[in-house]
Amino acid sequence: MITKQTVKLDYKPDLNEFISQCEKNYYLILKILPFLNINKNINLESKVEEQIKFCSESGYQLNFTIIERARYTTTMMLNLKLPTIVDESGIKLMVRFYHDVKLLEVMDEIGPKALKPIIKDEKLTGNNRFHQHTDEKRQLNRFLGESLNYCIQKCKKI
Repeated sequence: MITKQTVKLDYKPDLNEFISQCEKNYYLILKILPFLNINKNINLESKVEEQIKFCSESGYQLNFTIIERARYTTTMMLNLKLPTIVDESGIKLMVRFYHDVKLLEVMDEIGPKALKPIIKDEKLTGNNRFHQHTDEKRQLNRFLGESLNYCIQKCKKI
């Protein structure tokens, strides 16, 4: 009897797909929050720490808080509350806009730095103590895009 062995290859990120998703996210959020368009915004200090809330009839809520504004970047905290999630605090994502290249990237929630890549070799990293997937960053950016799309279609500003 011949059995076929499967070989699991290491994850290799598709940078074209990732950049494309970040570009889509940037244009989606500009539909929701057009004042973030740096080309039209003269006063960069306006709206820092202001909360902007959107919700739908189904109980979906998306709250934006601008944390920091600079000439070419804006950092925001997004808090997503879904009616199906038991946790009252919801899902929190820190995102950074790169206005000069027109990208929106999910950042680490802990601070303003990019999510670290996950190396599968446990000898090099200890273990994956946060139980992250190897494509965690790609998944978070895709989730953000889907959430923004839903917000455009179903939510209204409150």
